[in-house]
Amino acid sequence: MLGVRPFEYRGGLMKNDLTAVEVIGMGIRSEQDAAAFYGKVSKKVKNPLVRAKFEQLAREEVGHKAMLVAMYQKITGEKNPPQIPGEPDTAEKGGVLIDVEDMEELLNFAIFREQESSRFYSEAASFSKDPSGKRTLEYLAGIERAHEAMLAEEKAAFLRDRDWYLNNDDIQLVGP
Repeated sequence: MLGVRPFEYRGGLMKNDLTAVEVIGMGIRSEQDAAAFYGKVSKKVKNPLVRAKFEQLAREEVGHKAMLVAMYQKITGEKNPPQIPGEPDTAEKGGVLIDVEDMEELLNFAIFREQESSRFYSEAASFSKDPSGKRTLEYLAGIERAHEAMLAEEKAAFLRDRDWYLNNDDIQLVGP
């Protein structure tokens, strides 16, 4: 069984004495928090196109968590990772948003979370001695950078046309 101790990650200051299992645990909790964050955000957005993007991000974060759980199972042989109690430091500094009503602030916060998550996975990959784990962590870092870029585009769209972005609930989604 894993001993529970506070995780030591502060935006680029990961302690290199974390075990692979602890890093995976932080990642699992981070992805869980990220999925909850995007799920909550999607319920606040009126624009159906934008809502669909946040819903997709939530689904992707659930998929990332599944990848990390599979890594955990491979390393430990245990079926379920331990629950991390409280609000530990996670890849994007933990926690789920809060009551932000301003779309620009919300997008800035989401971009920040993705930046921190990408940094976390990149740094964890640099410490990884297992080639498979390193590849998975690098892959996750790349995906988080892609999320950051997508959110930056969303912010640019918002800044170009705030009214459409915030109030357009007449749009019909087309396609898959």
